[in-house]
Amino acid sequence: MLDLGVGPGTGAVVMARADRSRRHVGVDVSARMLRRARRRARRAAVALPLVRADALALPVRAGAFDGATAHSLLYLLPDPGAALRELRRAVRPGGAVAVLEPRAGAPDRRRALAAGPHHAIAMAMWRGMSGLHRRFEEEALADLLGAAGFVGARAWPVLSGYGVMATAVRPG
Repeated sequence: MLDLGVGPGTGAVVMARADRSRRHVGVDVSARMLRRARRRARRAAVALPLVRADALALPVRAGAFDGATAHSLLYLLPDPGAALRELRRAVRPGGAVAVLEPRAGAPDRRRALAAGPHHAIAMAMWRGMSGLHRRFEEEALADLLGAAGFVGARAWPVLSGYGVMATAVRPG
């Protein structure tokens, strides 16, 4: 399983703990983020190989991964479609992908506050940062996956409406 844009490794460590039968690999362009992910994986006692690479040119053979995730990555890239096409190349036919990105629609601030101050602050910070780059409508993110060659793309709001989750499959 590939975690593209692994960042500090939070999600990758959770996934690696949840399914120790699969090999999880984190990729990020930032050496600083990879150091943080390495420390987090070591503290959690999980195997998490980490690779410094650009999302637009992954140093892996075609079809190397059973599936992939990306969290808060596409909105930062100048060409998110190119990254999804490269992700499609890296995932085997029949492999699934899941991406989580900031959502363009109005969030539910009351719901975010009800989830607790940590959640509300994190969502407000994400909203601010994404305002400097881009946010995705559900349909637009699903369409982006389809344009990259994935099938069955669907997207829905998550995280009190601050995020949009999308899934799709590489056709066989």
